[in-house]
Formats: sequence, structure tokens, C-alpha cells
Amino acid sequence: MGQILNQYSALWLAAALVVVITVALVRHHRPTLRDFLAVGILAAGLFIAWLSLHPTQTPLMEDAQKVQAMIGQGQPVLLEFQSPYCLACTQMKPVVDRLEQELQGRVLFIRLNVQEEAGRELAALYGFQYTPTFIYLDAQGNEVWREVGRLNVQRVRDSLE
Repeated sequence: MGQILNQYSALWLAAALVVVITVALVRHHRPTLRDFLAVGILAAGLFIAWLSLHPTQTPLMEDAQKVQAMIGQGQPVLLEFQSPYCLACTQMKPVVDRLEQELQGRVLFIRLNVQEEAGRELAALYGFQYTPTFIYLDAQGNEVWREVGRLNVQRVRDSLE
């Protein structure tokens, strides 16, 4: 149950917000069309915000064997197990994006959606429970460390030295 709440936290929070506001409107006064329009605009705004901020899987990572073949090939790898509906994953996306640009060519960033087949297969292999989970693998493919919920950017930089 904890995994479902974690992986869909952004959706649950947005839905709860819209429901609470709608219930408050109905209980405290007779809602008008303008009130319902405002709630609709809020819901649309939350959806647009989610579309622009949600994390995505690294392109062409639909096959777990392909991902595993990339690990241990002489370059460190940062695996990110995430869900596009996870609030913490959404929060970490800009941080990971900046770090990926900064360390381009030095660290291979692989983002896996745990709701896709490859993400589920590798999730079972690496044994984690919550999203986002970040696993740093050295150039030989050995796990060096893992972090859950928040990525320590300096730790990634220090691991390269």
C-alpha cells in the first residue's frame, strides 16, 4: 500500500485538493457557476503543472536487458527509479536534469519508470521499495551507494573523484 501511495502521491494530493475545495464551496454557501469554473481552472492548472514537471524515463530504456548491458561498461551509472506521478520524483527532476547536464559524458544517467516493464524488472533486481530511489554504480557496475527520496548532488560529484 505504501508503494501505491508513494508512486501516485502527486495525483492523490491534487485530487484531494480539488475535492476539499469543492466540498468547502458546497458546505459554506450555494456555489455558483463561477465557483465551479474556478475549481475547474484549478484542476486544469494542476494538470498542466504536472505535465510540465513530471519525470520521464530515459529514451530507449524499455528493455531491462538493454539497460543491464549499459552498466559496467567503463562509465559510472546513476540509476533513478521513479514514477511520473510521484511528488518527490517531480521535485527531484530539475535537480537531476541540471546534474545530468553538468556531468554529461562522465556519468551515465538512466531514469526508469517503475510503472513500465523494464523499470519493474530492474526494480525487482535492485530491490528497492520507494520512489525516487537513486543507485550509483561504479564503472565496473558495482553498487557504491543508494539514496531514497532525495539525491545528494555533492555525493555524486564526490563519487567521481
